[in-house]
Amino acid sequence: MATIQLGTTGSASQLCNYAEKRAIEKDGYNLDIDYAKSQMKQTRELFSKNDGIQAHHVIQSFKPDEVTPEKANQVGLELAKKLAPNHEVAVYTHDDTNHVHNHIVINSVNFETGKKYQAHGKEAIERARSLSDEVCKSHDLSVVKEHNASVRHTLAEQHLLEKNKISWKDELREAIEYARDNSTNFDSFKRHLNDVYGVETKLRGKTLSFKHPERERFIRANKLGADYEREGLEHVFARQIEREQEHERAISRNEGTQRTDEKLYQSSHERGNGERSHDTQSIESDSRKIGQSHEQHAINFEHARQDVRRKRREFASDFDKWTRGNGKEQQQDGKSSSRDAKIERGGIESDKQRNKHEHDEHKEKSQRNSQKSRARDEGLSL
Repeated sequence: MATIQLGTTGSASQLCNYAEKRAIEKDGYNLDIDYAKSQMKQTRELFSKNDGIQAHHVIQSFKPDEVTPEKANQVGLELAKKLAPNHEVAVYTHDDTNHVHNHIVINSVNFETGKKYQAHGKEAIERARSLSDEVCKSHDLSVVKEHNASVRHTLAEQHLLEKNKISWKDELREAIEYARDNSTNFDSFKRHLNDVYGVETKLRGKTLSFKHPERERFIRANKLGADYEREGLEHVFARQIEREQEHERAISRNEGTQRTDEKLYQSSHERGNGERSHDTQSIESDSRKIGQSHEQHAINFEHARQDVRRKRREFASDFDKWTRGNGKEQQQDGKSSSRDAKIERGGIESDKQRNKHEHDEHKEKSQRNSQKSRARDEGLSL
């Protein structure tokens, strides 16, 4: 597995001196490695471009125990040919750490055209990584499957992790993650990171950097991993805002449902009271009507009973008058001559019998009427 780092220098000679001093293998492309510094300088001066950036620096690191220094130098030389075909390139291989790595020094000026080598930004490092992976695969060496990893550990950090040790970069990552997860925008994130952990934040254009409180220099976010760059942080902030909005909407929906339920209950309760009130009023009205009807019937029945009693009294009075009048006539007839009395006795007796019969019939009729009236009165009273 080979990793790539890019850099530049304003002094190609100093970089070559550093790389050559520790090299156990070295070789050159488009130059004699023993005269690398002077040959590069001659080309720059030829095109009057000896100021500014004099050389580009590529560090190619391999997985521990995967490759020998000789093999690593060969791979580095092939990468140099692909990266800068018309530039002088020196390849120095070191094994002074626990992993073999190459220092590839590329002269900044093209010896044919005089143009300067351009390798800046994300595109340059992606191109270098892609070409390095291509060469490593041709030599059956492992490659990094995901260069834009969410968390990017250097080989030194990986060895610390294997020994259950934490690097200062991991401490910085943890602080950034905690501040990020408790913020919804970049400004609050910076304040939280500085107030709680003492970590300084610097943003220049699109480049974000952090400074550990125990370190003197800033480190770029892309060295920590994609999750710690501005774009990765903003993505988390957006998700935080969405979660808060969704939470607020859920609360609003619950409150709305509760208010609706309360209104429905209140409406139902009022409707029920209204119906019960209406029913009560209807029952009371019906009761009053029934009471009034009973009172009216009671009055009518009382009148009927009074009328029956009046008619019975009138009938009894008429019968008594008739009886007394009939007796007087019989007394007057008795004072007449006995002859007339005898003559008329038979008629009188006949009249008495007839009158008695009529009287009995009338009496029976009256009794029947009286019984009927009493029966009707009793039925009505029931």
